[in-house]
Amino acid sequence: MVRPKLRPLLLGLGTAAVMLGTTPAAATAAEAPAPKGASDAAYYSCTVPRGYTYNHVSRTTTCSTGVLYHVVKPKTGLWACTVPAGFTWTQTSTTIVCTTSGFGTLYLLRAK
Repeated sequence: MVRPKLRPLLLGLGTAAVMLGTTPAAATAAEAPAPKGASDAAYYSCTVPRGYTYNHVSRTTTCSTGVLYHVVKPKTGLWACTVPAGFTWTQTSTTIVCTTSGFGTLYLLRAK
């Protein structure tokens, strides 16, 4: 029977959509708080919550800004596209992963 196999598939697709930030709620959030349980986990979002940074961007049609961020909790030794409050940087690198066009800068973070 197809039905028992279909339910896990649909649940998996729903979970993937939430993780990728492709749900309508994520696409319209101005500055959404970090998802529950995302203290150290990286995730994709249309916005970057306060206290977090990102280390990759990509174009998307699911976000009103057209940009999807790979959001991460900042920590010493992380290469990130922004330097959040409470951190400084020790090295920089020119890259294409921090912007959807042209070049950007990655920062090697260190806690203050």
